[in-house]
Amino acid sequence: MRIIDSLKTNLGDNIRSVLKLDFPTEKIALDQPPDEKMGDYALACFDLAKELGQNPAAVAKKLAAGFKTSPLVSRVAPLGPYLNLFIQADNFIPKTLLEIDQAKNFGQNMIGKNKKLLLEFSGPNTNKPQHIGHLRNNVLGQTLSNILKICDFKVVPINIINDRGIHIMKSMLAWQKFGQGETPQSSGLKGDHLVGKYYVKFGQLLAQEKKEYLAKNKIDLTKLNNLEKKKSEEKFLKKSQWMQKAQAMLQAWENNDPEVKKLWKTMNNWVYQGYDETYKKLGIEFDKVYYESQTYLLGKGLVKLGLKKKVFYQKKDGSIWIDLTKDGLDQKIILRSDGTSVYITQDLGTAKDRYDQFKFDQMIYVVASEQDYHFKVLFLILKKLGFKWADHLYHLSYGMVNLPEGKIKSREGTVIDADDLIKEMENKALETMSQATKQFKVDQKQKNQIAEIVGLGALKFFLLGANPQKTITFNPKESISFDGYTGPFIQYTHARISNILKKSPKIKKIKTLDFNLEFNNEELKLTKLLLDFPETIQKTAQNYNPSVLTQYLFELAKAFNNFYQHHSVLKADTENLKQIRLHLCQQTKKILAKGLKLMSIESPEVM
Repeated sequence: MRIIDSLKTNLGDNIRSVLKLDFPTEKIALDQPPDEKMGDYALACFDLAKELGQNPAAVAKKLAAGFKTSPLVSRVAPLGPYLNLFIQADNFIPKTLLEIDQAKNFGQNMIGKNKKLLLEFSGPNTNKPQHIGHLRNNVLGQTLSNILKICDFKVVPINIINDRGIHIMKSMLAWQKFGQGETPQSSGLKGDHLVGKYYVKFGQLLAQEKKEYLAKNKIDLTKLNNLEKKKSEEKFLKKSQWMQKAQAMLQAWENNDPEVKKLWKTMNNWVYQGYDETYKKLGIEFDKVYYESQTYLLGKGLVKLGLKKKVFYQKKDGSIWIDLTKDGLDQKIILRSDGTSVYITQDLGTAKDRYDQFKFDQMIYVVASEQDYHFKVLFLILKKLGFKWADHLYHLSYGMVNLPEGKIKSREGTVIDADDLIKEMENKALETMSQATKQFKVDQKQKNQIAEIVGLGALKFFLLGANPQKTITFNPKESISFDGYTGPFIQYTHARISNILKKSPKIKKIKTLDFNLEFNNEELKLTKLLLDFPETIQKTAQNYNPSVLTQYLFELAKAFNNFYQHHSVLKADTENLKQIRLHLCQQTKKILAKGLKLMSIESPEVM
């Protein structure tokens, strides 16, 4: 039996014998008190009090008074509505170390057993390279995929690439006009960077045209209110020569013009090759990739179903709508008067197509918070159409990533591309390593490899380290620090432990050691944290929140460094104590590496 289950079983037995209450063991949750002096674990008595119809503090006192301890629990003490447990360290520490050592997959659980879960993430547009916002999406999606898999979910990671639409035409049009046959091979640029260059070019041309339009028509935007600005913008776009050309090219694409389709395929392939390089660098993997050019017509069949069920209604101009005002939303167009789809139409069709293909138990969309309203509408419409599986759709909404200098603006070319940022992080890692007090003897090739591992680790950890819903500001210099809440701090702790273990390669088996000792607070705290790893994984999976894991790894690394600062490992008072501490080192290293791997972050042996 797992140690944590033994503690819960002991509590369950006492609840039954003292309180005369048959309280399910699976409902027992253990927390850690804010101050170690209060105890090692705490049981909140609110649910017990509710069952008994009594005051929680009184329940805690009663339970403490009649509590029978176990080999793992030395004593208990009530504190307000909590029952605090004090651990018998000489039993707890060896049992915990043995449990971790013998477990084949320590941290793994079965909460997803027999459940198929589709996880959609990334979803880039093929008119530009991916930027830091895409990076957050990518690492968030991949980390959740990794974590949900070890929780026994059958995860199908999928990507839908937006490879059609007016934005794609803008890049194509600018390349056609100014590219002079430039290719990734001739320019030395990654394909997505080359296409992005012409998307920016189009934006510059449009901005210049707008400037001339405003001057010609004597329009001063600073003197207009927001509504007037919007109307002025719409009027300009209708008259814009560049937008008319882009719209004409889009119409030609929809009519399968061979020349336009050929250029579209060529430039998209450049982008796909560029994306593949970025995904490989980040450790991002998909089981299936969809392309919007193949899915945008899906959903039209559902329009007929919606009209038949009177979920949708048709206006005089032939357009199809849904009225969601009674649901606190608004009226939403489903099909234009000319019969063409809008985004919601194809998303309805794509959702049904995926369910028909995979029969999933749950589907998660990892998409930025800007689309919160869209997904509320999407899920609600699917429910109104009668699809029961719509109750199992979830939008994992994440906040924007800003830079210290402000928001990301792709069309103005002010965004930091993902590839450029990754390279910058590697360079900063090299710089930070060169300034370290302690230098390891490694050649330049090894330094570059370590810098790549540390740079990527810093970037991923920062993007995962806050609750996904929060907007974050990324500062490369702060994220690369070897101290504090950063990826390099966790990696450095792992490397430090590796160095300790290298100096003492012979470690005796746990069962041969004498644990009849008086253990210190640092050893006990480290052991408790090690035992928390499975619970951390489960919480991370249930909340779709990798920051639960990043915070845990930070606390574990911090606890180890505190332990190591106060107590020698290799120069312990006795050989027996040295061996016990080596096991603490070994298992800490093991858990740090496992946790980092779930975030696709490597654990260096040397830093």
